[in-house]
Amino acid sequence: MLQAISHCRQARRFCGGLVLSVLLSVTKGLTQPSDMSPAARALYSGNYEQAKELAERHLQKKPADLLARIILARAELAVGDYGEALGELKRVLAFDPHNVDAFYYMSFAARGMSQQEYERLYRLDPDSARVHQVLAESALEAQNMSLAETEFQKALEINPHAVEVAIELAELKRSQSKFDEAVSFYSKAAEIGPVDYKIAYGLGACYTYKQEYSRAIEWLTKSIALCPDCAAGHFALGNALFQSGDLDDAIPELTTSARLEPRMKQAYFLLGRAYAKLGRKREADATFQKLDQLNRSAIPGQNSGVSNDLDKVTPRKP
Repeated sequence: MLQAISHCRQARRFCGGLVLSVLLSVTKGLTQPSDMSPAARALYSGNYEQAKELAERHLQKKPADLLARIILARAELAVGDYGEALGELKRVLAFDPHNVDAFYYMSFAARGMSQQEYERLYRLDPDSARVHQVLAESALEAQNMSLAETEFQKALEINPHAVEVAIELAELKRSQSKFDEAVSFYSKAAEIGPVDYKIAYGLGACYTYKQEYSRAIEWLTKSIALCPDCAAGHFALGNALFQSGDLDDAIPELTTSARLEPRMKQAYFLLGRAYAKLGRKREADATFQKLDQLNRSAIPGQNSGVSNDLDKVTPRKP
């Protein structure tokens, strides 16, 4: 009974934020000029059913009035008619494929429909692995890592063959620098189902941090075989080869990562160091010059084009 109550509370927290964000969004940006339509005035005043009725009546006469159709969709969002709102917004995009407002409110419609499906799932089986997985993912979004781990663990206990959950637990552990535990969950995921890029890359990254370079190289080689165009995989393999002292093999991987992601500063830095260590001064100078250009052209606060994942690849030296 206590467990069911706990699930209910978590479900409310999971869904409550969406309801509030929808109610805030339906009036966001609305002013109250004298020429505001009756439907818009009703929407602004919080009379959502009246806004729907007025907008529908108006659209019977002027079906191509996209503003009225968006007002109708916003009123439907406010009362929880997410499917109907999505339909109206799709009609707007049929007339105007680049309508920013339509895309914006579609995100609320999609999230609302997701909430409804979750509630249906919860009613069918409140203690299912999927319910625990959804609660864990919601906790992750809220930066509640402790709750996320607890819910992922429950999901995996209920369904030991849930490869997605095993991977999510591995990713969580790796983000916390708990590499032995991460390796354990990645390995479990590899046993459950076929090895994909995420598993191979994750194991390679963990073994690199653990400075077990031969294992890291083995898994990262698999990762780029699974995703040849993934810059992160080529960089991680190049980094592991560099750390192991295999500079000649590191250079092609680092070069490929820089080609696939030209803003990847880490790739140019390691590539320049590899050339320098091999005595290839001209190539090292050219590479560091490119790195300097990237640093000078960087806008403060702008992403360098490298995911945070890559920052975890280079091991900390004692």
